[in-house]
Amino acid sequence: MFGPKILEEFDSPYSGKIKVMQGWGYKYVSTGYWTQSGGIIKDVWQPVFQKLKTIDLKLKSWLILGLATGTVARLIPQPVKIIGVEIDPIMIAIGKKHFGLDQIPNLKFVIKDANDYLFKTKDHFDYILVDLYLGDQIPKFVYSNKFLGQLDQLGQLVILNHLFHSDSQKHAALELAEKLKKYFTSVTPIRSLTNLLLVCQ
Repeated sequence: MFGPKILEEFDSPYSGKIKVMQGWGYKYVSTGYWTQSGGIIKDVWQPVFQKLKTIDLKLKSWLILGLATGTVARLIPQPVKIIGVEIDPIMIAIGKKHFGLDQIPNLKFVIKDANDYLFKTKDHFDYILVDLYLGDQIPKFVYSNKFLGQLDQLGQLVILNHLFHSDSQKHAALELAEKLKKYFTSVTPIRSLTNLLLVCQ
């Protein structure tokens, strides 16, 4: 009776059953047990933006791989350009209807596989944010040397979000952090709720 209310439900070929939920004063998108966008996702990323607050983040170019409904895009201060790549058109539709996705300044969203986009774009970015999840699963290509090397080529600063809850997730996140050291001078882990964010320069 007093729990979150289901506003809409969708069946996605990528994410399975998607629910748009209304909690106490906020909306969020869930795929099964996991919050995919909205709600606590802002809290997960907030420590990174706090860590970067000494850097001038304004009027910079950003690439978000895994845009979902735009939670992270809203945290970016006065960007000159944001490209948001999202494979699931249902997420984009939810973002427009429930989260004002199409009202985020200087945001262009691209419905495309992130791996495919990364190797076809000719753009370079000041910041690349990697937030690629289908439920609680990260696509396997994220761990590949080819993908990580391309991130290094296209981004000045790269941040990857990885779940850090179960033993297997912790092991995978720490292995990824070690692999990233082959491509970046510094890799700084930031623990946030059940996630580990890897800041790479």
